[in-house]
Amino acid sequence: MDLLKYFEKRNLLTDGKSNTKTAKNSIKSYYLSLQPTNLNSKGENLCKFSTKECRTACLQFAGRQSFDNVVQSRSRKTEFFVNHRKEFLTKLWNELVQINGKGKSAVRLNLLSDVDWESEIKTNLNISGVSLEDLTNIQFYDYTKDHLKLMNNPLKNYHLTLSFSGHNWKQCELALKNKVANVTVVFKNIVPLQWKGFTVINGDTSDERFLDPQGVIVGLKYKTPKGVKYEKTKFVVDD
Repeated sequence: MDLLKYFEKRNLLTDGKSNTKTAKNSIKSYYLSLQPTNLNSKGENLCKFSTKECRTACLQFAGRQSFDNVVQSRSRKTEFFVNHRKEFLTKLWNELVQINGKGKSAVRLNLLSDVDWESEIKTNLNISGVSLEDLTNIQFYDYTKDHLKLMNNPLKNYHLTLSFSGHNWKQCELALKNKVANVTVVFKNIVPLQWKGFTVINGDTSDERFLDPQGVIVGLKYKTPKGVKYEKTKFVVDD
């Protein structure tokens, strides 16, 4: 397939109304959905801090994200990114500029992936001297397991929430205590009011993490992946 021709008249960003979580946002929202980890023809890892446990429980296998047409769309966008990076980033940037011109909105650039988009734009975009921070009408936000990206995030309009992997509690606790970032934790049964001494809020009521109070754990209910039998792991809290 000629991906350059295919994406001439197709958008990379999707209206948030089409996703169960982002549809709950009170502000107009958009998201970019790529295949996670190394599920692409080049074997490029788009979730470099992922673990075996979170890969097994990934939302790519749950709900609408597992539908064949959704997977196909996600795969084509991913192939476009890994094989035609500069063209992909140019198109993405132009779509973001267009959205920015329409007024206030929220954009989640990593629905399933964990790419450092500011770094990609700085390094590989054909337009020099631009930054996501230039798009002042857009509130960017993401979940990440990349604590280095989080700690070095210089952007005022890019909110990052650190994700608990089951193996990174040291980084999570540091982020919470210093109120650098909130932390998402997946719970198998009931989302508690407190966990490990920190207040827990319900993260399933909306996806607007940038509106959360500081220094809290964002509790998410475990979603059963399609065709996967639940097994107890460190990634999902099952107490």
